[in-house]
Amino acid sequence: MSHPKFILVSDPATPLVGTFVYGMVYQHKDLVNGYVKVHGGGWYLKDDEKKTMTLYGSSGDYGEPKLSFLNRIPRELREYTFFFTPIWGLPGNKLDLSDVEWF
Repeated sequence: MSHPKFILVSDPATPLVGTFVYGMVYQHKDLVNGYVKVHGGGWYLKDDEKKTMTLYGSSGDYGEPKLSFLNRIPRELREYTFFFTPIWGLPGNKLDLSDVEWF
């Protein structure tokens, strides 16, 4: 059974730039493509009506997400407001996406 999970990854050529990778997968490692450095991950709740993306939790494979590596986000999420909370059900903090590259 797949679940909504995300990770933050950096390519070796740009080790200080993290990319948001998300999808419905069984394990976080199923989101890894190629040789990359993973900076943690977690779960997400995407609300298409409210245009929100709530990130929460921690990856069993890679640990807590290091949000300083949330530098690049897929263009299809550009209109979404991102929030983070360590525990599902707690109010999330709005994330500043002003310096994000939308690809």
